Amino acid sequence: MNEKTNPPIEIERVIRPQNSASPITAWFARRGFSIHLGPASRGLISLLVLLVFLVPSLAMLFPQRVRPASASADQFSSERAMAHLPVIAREPHPQGSPAQNRVRDYLAGQLADMGLEVEIQRTAGLENVVARLHGSDPTGAIVILAHYDTVSDSPGAGDNGSAVAALLEIMHALAAGPAPRNDVIALFDDGEEFPDIYAGTKAFVRVHPWMSDVRVAISIDTAVAGPISTNEAGPDNGWLVHALARSYTGGVWTSFSGGGNYNSTPFRNAGILVLALEDNYPYRQKHTGEDQIEIIRPASVQQMGEQTLAIARELGGLDLTDPWGEQETFFPVPFLGLAHYPEAWSTPLAVIAGTLLVLALGLALWRGFVSWRGLAVAFGTILVTAVLSGTGVNALKPRLPGLFGWETARWEEWPEIIPPNGGLAAAGLALLVLGVAVAGYFLARRWNGRADFSLAGLAPYAVPAVALAVSEPRTAYAFIWPVVIGSLGWIGAAVAGKKDAKWSQDFAITLAALPLVVILVPFLPGVVMSDGMKSLEILAVVEVLLLGVILPAVDGLFVRLPAQKALQSSSHGFQARSQMSADGVNAGK
Repeated sequence: MNEKTNPPIEIERVIRPQNSASPITAWFARRGFSIHLGPASRGLISLLVLLVFLVPSLAMLFPQRVRPASASADQFSSERAMAHLPVIAREPHPQGSPAQNRVRDYLAGQLADMGLEVEIQRTAGLENVVARLHGSDPTGAIVILAHYDTVSDSPGAGDNGSAVAALLEIMHALAAGPAPRNDVIALFDDGEEFPDIYAGTKAFVRVHPWMSDVRVAISIDTAVAGPISTNEAGPDNGWLVHALARSYTGGVWTSFSGGGNYNSTPFRNAGILVLALEDNYPYRQKHTGEDQIEIIRPASVQQMGEQTLAIARELGGLDLTDPWGEQETFFPVPFLGLAHYPEAWSTPLAVIAGTLLVLALGLALWRGFVSWRGLAVAFGTILVTAVLSGTGVNALKPRLPGLFGWETARWEEWPEIIPPNGGLAAAGLALLVLGVAVAGYFLARRWNGRADFSLAGLAPYAVPAVALAVSEPRTAYAFIWPVVIGSLGWIGAAVAGKKDAKWSQDFAITLAALPLVVILVPFLPGVVMSDGMKSLEILAVVEVLLLGVILPAVDGLFVRLPAQKALQSSSHGFQARSQMSADGVNAGK
């Protein structure tokens, strides 16, 4: 009789298969401690891991640090820089006006007090203020430029008094520190605004005798409230990007931006290596009488000045005789700095990404992590919610301008919190898209698992990764690396554990979400603020694609499937065996 009775140990072995524990819980179990991490605990761990990287990624968008006026003279202090603005931005000073003459004389006097060689370049109604810091053993010169003219009805605190003040402080710090090897030229150019844009820069490039020594040109323009980003770095920027990586101190520095014309364009057209830096978050006060000192955030000025000073010092110590190199892709990564590699690698990397994704799908199907049905449901859900979100935002967008009056009032009340140019309305639409995506995800989770969503969510990135690698290789990184890293995570999970090894799937799902948090999320608010309402449909689709991969990582915090509930309440041996099978499927999902 006793021989026919299943001993309790048999049920224990069925409910707790040895390979379901993570290495950490297995280590504790061997020492007599029992640790069980349920879905909610594992979801919380994944969320914390993502937040560790998300917080510094988002911090790039919101500069905070300010160095006081008491800082040593060889450091950049935004407080010292801001002290110049009451003179520079007192009133509108367009090209050729008496007010501009006053600003010109102030700049020349400040530069002379630093012990620099100062000139006023006068040509065709333009007056450029030019100063030179002589190096100890120059192999060429670096020019840093900021236009000091304004439009006729704006005092120009943001455009471009903030950058002019920053350039004064940069030259002050360079003059106070050890002499660089190479010469550094400060160009406060005239005539950047209408009618002949970049007129002062063109005049310097065309006729100034110092132009023959220039090897690298750095343009700085506008520091109001946002982070400083790269508008242009090139051409053949490999040598420059390596220098940027060594001197990187923060900001949205990425090859994703680029193209167009900037104050540095005349230098680029003359065959000079250029770097264009700007606060790309537009502000409604630009080119108006409201472009006053009060709207300037010192932290934005600090980031512009500190980073430009670091680059100038880095370039100031290098050999400038041949400042060229293979074109490179670059982007910031929290805790690592500026990642970069040759742009020519983009196409091979895209092919590798696609190959890894196919391999990951095959191994996941073989291991039983996913099913064809589950993948189809997940991919279909992501596709449908993306289409619904994009078309819905397109339908709602014409109704948004009526909200801008209210948003403008909020901007005036809280200028450091409320984004300009329709950003608040865009944020409201983003919340609506979030609701649609989350509802679609939770509805579909009744018929498939987390792994299905995680892997199916990587597929929409593979096609643009290949297409952009061919057409716009400088932007392809944003799609290549999520596919590469996510696929490697699933390949590792398939090699390491079976279907009921929850920890390996948790690792793969979290790893798949990580590059999206690090690479894509920080740039979405910038696109909203740069383009206003123009790109909201595209951003809605991108948001859904992001959530398709990120939601599975935190799934355990919210999803409670019937099989999981039944397992918690089951006590009969037969029920335990049945629910063990369901748990092996659902917990891994």
